[in-house]
Amino acid sequence: MHQTHPHAETDVKKNLATIALSILFLASVAHCADRAPALAAALAKYQPAKFDRADSAQRTLIPYAMLQQKKLHVLRSKYTRSASAAKMADQLAARGLGALQQLRTGKPLLARPGRTFEGAYVTSNDSTVQPYYLYLPTGFTRTKKYPLFVFLHGYVPTISVLDPWVLDESTCANANKNDFILLTPYGRRNTDFQGVGELDVHETIREVQALYPVDPEQVHLTGVSMGGAGCYYIGLRAPGRFASFSTMGGQTDMHTWWPLILPAWPKSRDAIPPFRRWLVEWDNPIDLVMNARNQNFLVMHGERDHLVSVEQSRSFVKAAGALDIDITYQEQKGAGHYIYWDPKVFETAWAWQSRQRKQQVPPRVTFKTFSLEYDRAFWCRIDDFIEWGTPAEIDCSFDKNRRVLTATTKNVRVLAIDAAGAHAKTPFKAVVNGQKRTIHKNKAGEYEIICDDTPAREQAWPPRKHHGMCGPVEEVFDTPFLVVAGTAGTPQQTREIAQRVEKWADAWDRCADGRPIVVQDGQVTKKLILEHSLVLFGTPKTNSILQQLHAKLPIRIGDQSYEVAGKTYAGEDLGLVLCYPNPLNPKRYVTVYSGELYGEKCGVNHKHDLIPDFIVFNTRSFNYDDTNQHEVAGFFDRNWELSPKLTWIRKPQ
Repeated sequence: MHQTHPHAETDVKKNLATIALSILFLASVAHCADRAPALAAALAKYQPAKFDRADSAQRTLIPYAMLQQKKLHVLRSKYTRSASAAKMADQLAARGLGALQQLRTGKPLLARPGRTFEGAYVTSNDSTVQPYYLYLPTGFTRTKKYPLFVFLHGYVPTISVLDPWVLDESTCANANKNDFILLTPYGRRNTDFQGVGELDVHETIREVQALYPVDPEQVHLTGVSMGGAGCYYIGLRAPGRFASFSTMGGQTDMHTWWPLILPAWPKSRDAIPPFRRWLVEWDNPIDLVMNARNQNFLVMHGERDHLVSVEQSRSFVKAAGALDIDITYQEQKGAGHYIYWDPKVFETAWAWQSRQRKQQVPPRVTFKTFSLEYDRAFWCRIDDFIEWGTPAEIDCSFDKNRRVLTATTKNVRVLAIDAAGAHAKTPFKAVVNGQKRTIHKNKAGEYEIICDDTPAREQAWPPRKHHGMCGPVEEVFDTPFLVVAGTAGTPQQTREIAQRVEKWADAWDRCADGRPIVVQDGQVTKKLILEHSLVLFGTPKTNSILQQLHAKLPIRIGDQSYEVAGKTYAGEDLGLVLCYPNPLNPKRYVTVYSGELYGEKCGVNHKHDLIPDFIVFNTRSFNYDDTNQHEVAGFFDRNWELSPKLTWIRKPQ
């Protein structure tokens, strides 16, 4: 009980009110105490990776209940002594228990027309539960297929599962006017819709397509600010996947954007170490502008945008025009960054997109990619590079009779053509870079063309780089992965590794909004190795799994020492990050974190996206973007081997 002045009537009244609120709060907590533990107990038997996703009831209800429990954890971490917080906790627990009770009926949890719906799913990579938000038009029926509009939200530092970016009902009502389903992915908070954020977009789309009647040819992307940039990142790396895009105030060139945010960022591209420049440019919209051909883009920007300069949009549209690629551009005169606060902007954008249709069989395809992870554009697929570390480009077209393919390529060794998708008459002829080329049909039914006579080396180990297995480190975390803490060293070493693992897992959670699965090396089974990429912490002496596969890695790992191409880098302030095919299961990655922990000064959303295939770094000096200074770093070649051309050693200061 609070102390009050005996002669102050107003203070007494305030105290009585405080006491009443405290009693109400304690009563609410006591009521909630019966539900929250009950929810935890009920969910204990459901493992995220174990329930039947083919069963729509399990697929929708179990993740939803898990999401309510996740919200309870977030609420506790932001705990405030208020009756409203206790009431919210009770509601969350009740929703979770209600979902599990509904599971007994076999009836799935689905959206209702005319209302924003919160759904949930379990991710494929870190087995965490993530939300998504769906709006069905008021006239929704399951007897027809609907366009799907996917809205990518902007950057909000405080975004969480308790406070997501969800469009208001008046904006959602545009779905009624244009008769489409509106999906808002959570995007793992503020990931720029890159890495796990991009994965979240694709997985929520698949989730909605599995549960609702979506026209697969009518999936549209729309986004504001960070989400506008996300439309570029996703759309330009997968030409032919989406029917249209509307971007509002999104950046298009990190080389001109970052210097405005970080004054120390080099003004010249050439001043950036090549391996880091590759990591900037492999999803940089202005560098992939040729991929906009045959795609429907509406670019919107405020003339006086103070956060993302209007030049970001102007330069992209100009670069596209120079390639004879048509972009619809609308500049809001006198407007700033927040043009999307005006409901008319969404009305205009979504009405325009509703009129767009995906170009099914474009006569000409141009495509640029830095990685085989992004290997396809419409009816073309790049199957192999000549050299790794340099982008590959294609410009392909059929004659009017669809019997002769003419292609110009750069750094492409093997090009595959989906003849059915191109409406080509088979057999067809191919002329590549002015030379007639032989065509072979592969097991997938595609027609493969050897564009360059540089032979591919036959090898049992390691596998050649290919789609799904080509790095860099960021790509590992788009696959199912386990974090493995080494326990084979001394008790002190085991404690130090556990501390590093906890720091890493906490940073992952703060970025990706979910705790990754962490196990000890002694708990790793053959089944886990078969199903997961392994993220190993320690050295061959302190991690028993790393000890088993160390001999087949291209870098020798010692105690605070690392041998790369015959040169040893040693020091107490050094660390290593390395990704490679797992010698124990070449279909999955292994990633090694050894020595000091990388990215202590990096922003929480960008700890992995500037790491190449390998880096030995120090913790005493940092770059202009707060990434650790490298001692040696680079990419493995297409055979997963060290290459002098792809290895960069830091020059002494």
